[in-house]
Amino acid sequence: MFGLGGSSLGTPLLRLLGMPALLALASPLPLTLPSALGGVVTFQKQGLIHWPVVGRTVAWGIPAVALGSWTTKFVPGVVLMLLTAVFILGIGVYGVSGLRGFLPSEGEKQLHLERIPVGSVLLNFLNGVLANGGGLVLVPFYQLGVGLDLRGALASSLASVALLAIPEIWVHSSLGHIDWGTTFWLGLGVFPFTVLGGKLALRLSTPLLTRLYGGFLVVLALYFGIREIQQF
Repeated sequence: MFGLGGSSLGTPLLRLLGMPALLALASPLPLTLPSALGGVVTFQKQGLIHWPVVGRTVAWGIPAVALGSWTTKFVPGVVLMLLTAVFILGIGVYGVSGLRGFLPSEGEKQLHLERIPVGSVLLNFLNGVLANGGGLVLVPFYQLGVGLDLRGALASSLASVALLAIPEIWVHSSLGHIDWGTTFWLGLGVFPFTVLGGKLALRLSTPLLTRLYGGFLVVLALYFGIREIQQF
């Protein structure tokens, strides 16, 4: 419905339901791959994917996301959960701020491809550590850093996520961080209700809902983070 932060809800909700930290962290991750691929097919038909941006992101991002995923082997679960809470808080602030609707001005038509190597390495290392698909950080980076408009940023981020999710899933799975049974049951709910949410979004005021959802994520992040601190 909101087109913002859906995958980030999986980890805190599974954790609040009592799942161990590392399993809660990575079990929602495999669902990003089929979702991203479905978006790629749609956006490619509309010619919205900027493949030079995607190619550079993936080339620099694959080793970074693999290294970040492997690093979780050495990070305490409570630290990963607190980092997740901070990440969700950032998503919420991003949604509330209205930056998601940012459009490059006429003087910003030229893409800043030279910024991609550093941005891709840093952001995809973070994605690997937090077992995120990556679209939530790539979209604002593509808009504010590279210079794509919102639709181009969304389309290109999905293509990048589809390619980067493969090594990320492989590393987390090899480390035993994915409960595939949980992933299966999540998938049964995610896919039909994602379609339903998308249809509802067409009938509602997206900017207002995005801000409301951003506010909800801020509250969730604070509650989730406080719970983790209390349990520690």
